Amino acid sequence: MTKQKKIFIPTENAESWRNFLANKDKHWKAGFSAMSTAYSWENSEGIPIEIINVLSQHSDFKELELLISIPEYKVPLPGGSRPSQNDILAVFSTEKALSVMTVEGKAKENFDDLIRDWKAKTSDSGVEQRLGFILQKIGIKDKNIDNLRYQLFHRLASSVIMAEKFHAKNAIMIVQSFNNNDTENHFNDFADFLKLYDYSSIDKSKLYRLTNVNGIDIFAGWVYSNWEKNTAPNTRS
Repeated sequence: MTKQKKIFIPTENAESWRNFLANKDKHWKAGFSAMSTAYSWENSEGIPIEIINVLSQHSDFKELELLISIPEYKVPLPGGSRPSQNDILAVFSTEKALSVMTVEGKAKENFDDLIRDWKAKTSDSGVEQRLGFILQKIGIKDKNIDNLRYQLFHRLASSVIMAEKFHAKNAIMIVQSFNNNDTENHFNDFADFLKLYDYSSIDKSKLYRLTNVNGIDIFAGWVYSNWEKNTAPNTRS
């Protein structure tokens, strides 16, 4: 595994993001999440307004200032060789607090393996160490999680891990969806995951406070962004 360096060079434009992808030809396509996320954030010159609108539902996140956002940021996890590679890691401040946010861009892509399938193809020692670490970070215990999507667990854990490193008060995971068709965008997987925190139903464009772990407030939300609006004219299909 190539080690992620701690020196980051600012992007020049959305096309710069392509260089960070594991498979540039496969993932960099109009209508898919990688390109849509890049153009959304570059065109916004900061946090996209759709995400700001959801964050502002909580009093701690009003009048925020983006300090840094890093594409394809890798957060190491114990019990395996692969880190959690987040589409964006963002750090922002308000008058009240510093916050860390991970953003998962989605179009038609799913949230990868169910927990039960991930367990089946991971060594026993790796499962116990990694999953135990993740669940502790996000405040989950004594829950049936086998039919939930593993990616959502380690993306949320990534925000908490980095909030600890930045000594931030808040850790946030946002799914930025570029597909508003519920038969294609896998919103139900996200909703089922958030129900672990005893919510009876989950809505889009709403910020949910999930729990507090070691003094860090943990949040998650789903945001819809129009991919066509956020894609350069010469790349639209």
